Amino acid sequence: MNRRDQELLARQMRHFQPPAHRGGVIMLVLVATFAAGITVGGIFSFSSQHVQQPSDDGRTALAFFLGGGQNAAR
Repeated sequence: MNRRDQELLARQMRHFQPPAHRGGVIMLVLVATFAAGITVGGIFSFSSQHVQQPSDDGRTALAFFLGGGQNAAR
């Protein structure tokens, strides 16, 4: 391969060069999307109804599994 062939090949391959790396822009978009999702999720969870916390004694879970959750606290 002589110099003329190398120059011709270089001109042809210029069209197939990968685009410049934009890792910083992609990372910024991912962080912004994450922050927006956390914000929107917080707004929706704040506006939803308050859920009653289950008891810590274990009888509620046991009654749910054994009786299908019907009248767990007797």
